[in-house]
Amino acid sequence: MISAAQCRAARALLDWSQDELAQNAQVARATIADFERNVRQPMRNNLISIVSSLEAAGIAFIAEAEDGAGVGVKFRKVELEYSKSLRQAADGLILPARHKGTALSVYISRDLIDDIDRTNYRPADWLAAVQKHLPIFLRATEEAILKGKVSSDAKLVLSHDDFPYGTF
Repeated sequence: MISAAQCRAARALLDWSQDELAQNAQVARATIADFERNVRQPMRNNLISIVSSLEAAGIAFIAEAEDGAGVGVKFRKVELEYSKSLRQAADGLILPARHKGTALSVYISRDLIDDIDRTNYRPADWLAAVQKHLPIFLRATEEAILKGKVSSDAKLVLSHDDFPYGTF
């Protein structure tokens, strides 16, 4: 996924402290600190949260190039805007968003909401669960857009395969 050095560099670009990254990624600060010191590798779901939080904030991770240029981080143009005003849907939530200026409705099913925390939420708790993992849902939304899954009526239904491996 990313290296400890990439995590430190991404935080530096954003001018985030370890506490700020931990809060955005919903992980313990010690997880960030240990990872960045190469003391331990975070559990996969925590690493996904860290990467998703940094990407949602406008960071792109550069994999090692074929020419041997090495790994790195850079700012990326954020083309997905979203509203934290999620709406209740029949069996899930709707996340209002805009991609490259075009409005779209992102449907997040109850199954996705339950599976991300491996639990069965009551409908009253869906909103808090999605907000807790919002960077991961935004990352999945961007992946689904890249796959061309937006319908002609500007609706996008997220599925498990839009999320990074190990999310569920």
